[in-house]
Amino acid sequence: MFKSIGKRIAMTAIAVFSFLLLVFSAQNTMAISRIKDDTDLSKINLYQFTLRQDNMEVLNQNAAVVKDVVPANGSWKESTVFSLKVDKNQNSQSFPNTITLRFKNAGIVYGKVVDVYVKVNNVTANLAEKNADYNNSSKTVVPFLTVDENWGTKSIQIMDYIYPNHPTVTHDIYQSYWINANVTAELRYQDGTPCDLKLVMTPSDIDVISNIHGQTLKESFTLENATSTIAKIVTNNANNLAEVASGGNITWTPTDPNGTSGDWDEHNKTGFAVRSVNNTMTFSYGTTASCGGLFGIYTEVPAAPPVKTVSTEKVTAKSGQEINYTVNYTAPVPGVDLIGNLDSMKMADTFDERLDFKSLSVVLDGKTLIEGEDYTVDVSGQTVTVTPAAKYLAKGNGGKNYVITYKTVTNSKIEQNGSDIENRAEQILDNVPSHSNTVKTQVLFKKTHEYRSGTSGKELPQSVLDLLPPAQLDIPNGTTVTPDPPKNNIQKVSVPEGNWVFKGYDKESEVINNKDAHFIGIWVIEEYDKPVKDVVNTAGTSINGQSVKPGDVLTYTISYTNTTDSDREVTITDTIPKSTTYVNGSADNDGVYADGKLTWKKTVAKDTTLKVTFQVKVNDDVNGKAIENTGHVDDGLQKIDTNPTHNPTPKKPVKDVLDTKGTSIDGQEVKRGQELTYTVTYQNTTGQAQDVTITDAIPEHTTYVENSADNAGTYADGKVTWTKNVAANETWTVKFKVKVDDKVNQDKIENTAQVITGNNTVKTNTTKNPTPKQYSLPGTGGTGIGIYLMLGSALVVGAVAVLTYRFYHKRKVNG
Repeated sequence: MFKSIGKRIAMTAIAVFSFLLLVFSAQNTMAISRIKDDTDLSKINLYQFTLRQDNMEVLNQNAAVVKDVVPANGSWKESTVFSLKVDKNQNSQSFPNTITLRFKNAGIVYGKVVDVYVKVNNVTANLAEKNADYNNSSKTVVPFLTVDENWGTKSIQIMDYIYPNHPTVTHDIYQSYWINANVTAELRYQDGTPCDLKLVMTPSDIDVISNIHGQTLKESFTLENATSTIAKIVTNNANNLAEVASGGNITWTPTDPNGTSGDWDEHNKTGFAVRSVNNTMTFSYGTTASCGGLFGIYTEVPAAPPVKTVSTEKVTAKSGQEINYTVNYTAPVPGVDLIGNLDSMKMADTFDERLDFKSLSVVLDGKTLIEGEDYTVDVSGQTVTVTPAAKYLAKGNGGKNYVITYKTVTNSKIEQNGSDIENRAEQILDNVPSHSNTVKTQVLFKKTHEYRSGTSGKELPQSVLDLLPPAQLDIPNGTTVTPDPPKNNIQKVSVPEGNWVFKGYDKESEVINNKDAHFIGIWVIEEYDKPVKDVVNTAGTSINGQSVKPGDVLTYTISYTNTTDSDREVTITDTIPKSTTYVNGSADNDGVYADGKLTWKKTVAKDTTLKVTFQVKVNDDVNGKAIENTGHVDDGLQKIDTNPTHNPTPKKPVKDVLDTKGTSIDGQEVKRGQELTYTVTYQNTTGQAQDVTITDAIPEHTTYVENSADNAGTYADGKVTWTKNVAANETWTVKFKVKVDDKVNQDKIENTAQVITGNNTVKTNTTKNPTPKQYSLPGTGGTGIGIYLMLGSALVVGAVAVLTYRFYHKRKVNG
């Protein structure tokens, strides 16, 4: 698979530095089946998937990826080359998520179409030497992936140069860079079902060793996370590759500087075969500036899959009928059907749930084998697995034929399922599945009926299900059958929720065509009309859901229509909603009001409607509370609430006054020259967006602080105004500042704002702040004279106190 420049195609490599690797034996540290023998790996008969340009599509790619198509010229076929735009100023560059390709319709295995996905997870471009191409400014890209048929067939090539002659592509850099590509290959069934194929690769011709300016580069191939993703590795005794395991990875590099040539040497001396544990494999490949590798994607499909026959082609849908199966299994030939010797072989058969396994026998090349000595049997659920003894897996047993006969009988589940009984066997070689043909036993069919509710959220009552017609069995294929009516031809069933009415079957007839005839009858419930609650304004217009305000009079109505099959004694009750007051005498139709609830009792004839009404008045203290109301109707057959009505109410806006620290000072004394901050908070509790206007007149004895109004408030003519569309449930607060006049003298500073929403105008609470008394001499009006008077008064008081003290002291002395 790998070619050096001196050969048919150049090979790739990655520098392997011994000081970066912990050298130890992979065979001793990983749970991988390792085989090294005389198997000729160039002769393995594997199924190869088609990886060509005509079935390739690019799913995604790194922005640095450049795609070139090299036209066919001379003996060269057309080639698609993917390259990387490199920065020549860097010695090493990484290109993560490089490219993902899908090769559609790459193969058909076991009757299923397979697509192959190739994801180049990362490419590292490393500078090897600054040659003429490197110094050529028109040379800007380093190739890393080629898809064509010039080297191998149905394969991709990872290489750091363009192999075919390419006169139309001139921007590629040659022999300046070596690359390391990390790749994940994956097999997928095109129908989306889980893929049970095991991915196989045969890395070969890993033999290039290059010396560039004293640097030794070796071609390399690495299995990533091999300890958990690889099932088997097979090498020939002649293999001379160096193998190093590190961190769960295994890397192979060449040891012979002379390389290899010819299929046998390239596969057996410098190559190996590897099988994954599942349908994916991740590997890395390194080049040597310049070389490349040819990669094919394979799976193992044994030439002789199991062949199965069945003893009974038709059975009736009854239990206890015997069905026997015979399966011919052929042992695979190691190194031909599989990449190496067998570690295990299992022959499994999974039976339909309508069959019970009874016994089996095993014959090998005409000889009946003995259970426990020659093979074991494991029964797990419906799967029966036969495992031959290890002595039958050794070389020399390839091509031998096992005949296993399974005896089964039908069980009671066949009476509910008359579809064909299909079955196929499976041969599991190591972890590689090989499927047999599918055999089929036809079941004589039946006609069944099913009733379903055509009303969402309602299940059919037992009284309806009891009308289901019985099943008709043993109907030959091709018979035209018609559904049966409900028992006793009953078409309607009455229940408290309404009338269940039979609407008919999903089809008038059906031809038995390899399946049972099944008719689905639909019943729907025709519910009794529900009572309807509404709230209207004084004009009689419905205002359900609309905002109302204190003092509004609301009229509530309840309408009940009797859709039962007889007259009903009906009781309607309705509790007065919170935050409202009943309007005395407003209930019609002899409604009685007591303890906050209204009650009406009437006989309502079938197919007629009773409508009752009453009124309430919205309380002044409603302040944003929603007014909600629901009535209740009891007609003796059903007890049901009406729909609720809902009316939001506006919440009274709140006014406050704050000091410079943001602390509320409503009611507290303020000083001359003090700065006050007024706030108005409006909360929209109306349930819908409102166009709101807030106005606030500057209080007396204060002066507006210029530009202090927030929220785009405007000041004019001694008033601040704000406007905004306030969303439902949104709270809006506005602010402005004033300064207390210097001449206030026990004046009260009061402020009230006004909020307008539509036609509704509401005043806020009023804030109040007293001011201190101001002292002055008559006729002067000056504060300085007042201060002097206060000081003089203090001196007089002091003098009197001294004289009084002396007087009493003198009396005491003279006394």
